[in-house]
Amino acid sequence: EAERALGKDDPELAEVVLKHLRAEGLDIREGATVERVAGGTRLIDVHVSGSGGNDVVQGSHLLLATGRAPNVSGLNLEAAGIKYDKRGIRVNKALQTSNRKVFAIGDVTGSLPFTHVANYHAGIVIRRAVFRLWATVDNRIIPWVTFTDPELAHVGLTEAMASKMHGKVRVYRWPYQENDRAQAERTTEGFVKVVTDSNGRIRGASIAGHNAGELIQMWSLAISQGLNIKAMTEWISPYPTLSEINKRAAFSYYASAASKPLVRKVIGWLTRLG
Repeated sequence: EAERALGKDDPELAEVVLKHLRAEGLDIREGATVERVAGGTRLIDVHVSGSGGNDVVQGSHLLLATGRAPNVSGLNLEAAGIKYDKRGIRVNKALQTSNRKVFAIGDVTGSLPFTHVANYHAGIVIRRAVFRLWATVDNRIIPWVTFTDPELAHVGLTEAMASKMHGKVRVYRWPYQENDRAQAERTTEGFVKVVTDSNGRIRGASIAGHNAGELIQMWSLAISQGLNIKAMTEWISPYPTLSEINKRAAFSYYASAASKPLVRKVIGWLTRLG
């Protein structure tokens, strides 16, 4: 049950993937609720309801992909003074439980349920518990990838989230179809979308396209270091690679800046000077 498919991702990028999946014959029902499942002699009937009314979806197999819930029953956490709820063990940004001598990491904390998040959590706990260094969780820098074809990747804030938190935002895009490597490999579907605040600080990035999971990592680093979009134009990308898409998206900053009246006046003045 979900209001829309790929609901945690930027809808503009999610639509690229959903359009491709529908073109391959997938019947995607958004805003639908499974009321009951009935098994016949040959087919399985899934009764669903939604804005379009009630319907029955038939198939030979039924895959349940609902994820997992933390299993803490039987651990007697109460005896150690460790609080938990249905989402998992409660932790602070240092991954300490309500018993400050006990840490919890990964899926059991009810955080982002990814293997790389558990590894990230482990690094924080090692720095704090073993080396007594200051380290806390920063979910802004954690990327995720939906391994569809094409891939869908995201890190940081979506455009809607950034607008809500920072007010006026700027958005920069660059399509795969303008990249020579993508053209050579016939993987021109999709684009990069970068969101910055009004000062140009990178707040989020989303990518729909071939190898999006590889390309998103650069934006994760940029957000973790608090980089401005202009900084992402200063590295050299080997040709021809898909990584050029990231750089061209960043260069969109100068294209938008050049359209401002004051900048155009300055350019005209410099041109007259020869």
